[in-house]
Amino acid sequence: MKVPGFFLAFLALVLISGASSAEIYKWVDERGVVHFSDSPTQSVSEAGVKKKASSPKPNPEDNSPPAAQTRTITLDPDFFKPLDEGRPDRVSVNAPTVEIYETSWCGYCKKAKKFFRSRGIKFKAYDIEKDTDAARRMMALTKRRAVPLVVINGQTIQGYSKQAYEQALRR
Repeated sequence: MKVPGFFLAFLALVLISGASSAEIYKWVDERGVVHFSDSPTQSVSEAGVKKKASSPKPNPEDNSPPAAQTRTITLDPDFFKPLDEGRPDRVSVNAPTVEIYETSWCGYCKKAKKFFRSRGIKFKAYDIEKDTDAARRMMALTKRRAVPLVVINGQTIQGYSKQAYEQALRR
């Protein structure tokens, strides 16, 4: 049996119109926080007091399932600011502390920095030829003057070693 094309088009239109009938409500509260919901959850009375919107009473002859419970999601506008924009309270708990003691001419130092950048890990680099305090700190950590010296969460790693870096990051 062959189905006429207009019947398929009509069926598609009916299915699409049912899915697009949902509405999304958006409002901003007194603190400036934006809220989204699939139903109006608050209304303001003439006295200016907020009250919950009443839901319609169920029809006993209606056999449809009860309406799904709505959940209001509140978005904090500051949540999307980058971490380094004055938000010290947003530092990840599991973020490792990484320091790299380097020189400007060291190829392995560049590879070490590339390793951490490729994984999105922030680090602090110290050029021991330009920063005498950094050179002293490095000598206190290791008696060798070889670079790179990488310190991950207090663990020192001499030289460039992906495996050693990954192992220290797992701890």
